[in-house]
Amino acid sequence: MDDDTVHISDSEEAQAATSRLVKVIENWATKESQKSDYELSAFGAALASGIVAFHEITAKDCRSSPGLMSAVSRAHKHLTRQHQQFDSEIDKMHLKFAQEMEELDLKIIRDRKEFKNYLSSLLFAEEYNKLRKSVGALFETLDAKANYREETSKPTE
Repeated sequence: MDDDTVHISDSEEAQAATSRLVKVIENWATKESQKSDYELSAFGAALASGIVAFHEITAKDCRSSPGLMSAVSRAHKHLTRQHQQFDSEIDKMHLKFAQEMEELDLKIIRDRKEFKNYLSSLLFAEEYNKLRKSVGALFETLDAKANYREETSKPTE
C-alpha cells in the first residue's frame, strides 16, 4: 500500500459514523441523566462500567455533544452528593457508637438493627465513592477533550 491509501477506519465516512454513534450515546445519556435517585446512580454505574470507551471520543465530538457532557456531569454530581450523604451518616454513627461503647464499657452494641444499618451505609459509601471517582475521571477526560482546541495552522518551512 502506498501513502495515498485511505484506510476505512480513517475515512470521512467512518468518522461520520462515529459522530452519529456519539450522538446516539449523547441522547441515551441525556435521557438517563433526567432520572432520579437510584436510577441516576445506576446510570453512573453504567458509565463507570467501561462498556463505552468514552476516552476514544474525539475532542471534536465532545465539543459537539454538550448534552453528553451535561449528562455525565449530572451523574458525577449525584454520585458525589450520595457519597457525601453516606459519609456524613457514617460520621454520625461513629460518634454514636463511640458514645455507646463508652457507656457500655466495651460491651456488644445492643441495637443490632442499627449496627446493620451502619454496615450497610459503609458499603454504600464505598460503592458511591468508587462510582464517583470513576465517573469523575470520565468527566475530566471528556471535559478536557471538549475544551481542547486543535491547532489549525501548519508550521511553515
